[in-house]
Amino acid sequence: MAISFGPGRPWGGVSQHEYRRMARDPRYDGYLRVHFAALGWADRDGHASFRPGELAALLSEGSEPLTKQGANARVSHAKRLGLISPRSGVPCLVLPGHLFQKGSGASVPCRIHIGR
Repeated sequence: MAISFGPGRPWGGVSQHEYRRMARDPRYDGYLRVHFAALGWADRDGHASFRPGELAALLSEGSEPLTKQGANARVSHAKRLGLISPRSGVPCLVLPGHLFQKGSGASVPCRIHIGR
């Protein structure tokens, strides 16, 4: 799959490894860490799926994972700012095609958005 954001729209690659590291770094605000997690774990379709409690643990600021409400609040903030798709939720963060495309990897619908 060729990556194209449209004519005259430059693009560059990112290190998903580094975005995963930054998603875990409590020095960043929570909504940014959600965006970083979406970028770091995104598959070819722009979906970053997490097991129950996994995103809350990833976004923790200490030894305890975030509450469900805390994780939802950070995801909602990132959605309001357009950093992730409105289709996103704690189980699966979705990056819109105008922000993210990936030319390799399996194209498998995530368990949350299958058939949507």
